[in-house]
Amino acid sequence: MKTYQCLGFVGLAAASLFASQAFATVCPVAPIGGAVTQGGPACIAPTSPDLPGDNSLQGLLDSVTNSGPGIDVYNGQAHPSAWWSVASSSGSFNNLVFEIAGNANLNSFGIFDPTNRSNRLELFSGAANAGSKSVLVNNGGGNYLAGPTFGTPASAHFGADNLFGYYLDTPTGFFYSVPSMNNDAGSEAYYPNGMPHMVAFQGDGVTKLLLPGSSKPALFDQGEYFLAWEDQPFLNSDLDYNDFVVLVESVHPVPEPAALGMFGFGALMIGVAVGMRRRREDV
Repeated sequence: MKTYQCLGFVGLAAASLFASQAFATVCPVAPIGGAVTQGGPACIAPTSPDLPGDNSLQGLLDSVTNSGPGIDVYNGQAHPSAWWSVASSSGSFNNLVFEIAGNANLNSFGIFDPTNRSNRLELFSGAANAGSKSVLVNNGGGNYLAGPTFGTPASAHFGADNLFGYYLDTPTGFFYSVPSMNNDAGSEAYYPNGMPHMVAFQGDGVTKLLLPGSSKPALFDQGEYFLAWEDQPFLNSDLDYNDFVVLVESVHPVPEPAALGMFGFGALMIGVAVGMRRRREDV
């Protein structure tokens, strides 16, 4: 195979890996519960069949808003939100805010390696509940520590330096912050590039939050994000995104071209080497 052909295939593979989730133009009816969803790029149900009371994502985030404009879960979604970096040398602190799910005692949450998504580092186990806290520390060179605020942390080495995605591990499978990794049957008509199982909301620097376990309100800073998850595949989903809601701080999303630059160059060089070798073999 010619070198330029090999590079073309590698480039296409890289582009497909980082393909952006297009904003949904038609929102589905939730397969479970029958709510007409709204918003974008993820379509969110305005009601939830979980437990009595208003357990919609909008209602839950309103309940922890102490003052300020608050969060519009339909029109205020952060995008892009697939890939992330730690923004502080002291690490990223994480606060589990809500977990309204039948699998609440089984779901776990953490980060995964962009070069190998089976390489993961857990931030919250199934035993965590509302008010639980953890910390993620980037030690450079792809080396991370994570675990409870107090206790012995776990460690992992990723193939990319300070670049990761978030995951939710559930009894029905793994779901990722990267929509293209979530190929749920039935969702193709609405999410042809993969279903967004995670929705992010960035702090505005004005709204104040009073979170579970906190004694006083705190500013929802621009370096903080709510990450709200749907923990069921599309056909079994109520699309309420209230199954696991965590506040992460001192992180920022990485635009996809920049993320590609952070670890795509190595893939391209591998492609060059393979192409050159095959070219020599063809001579």
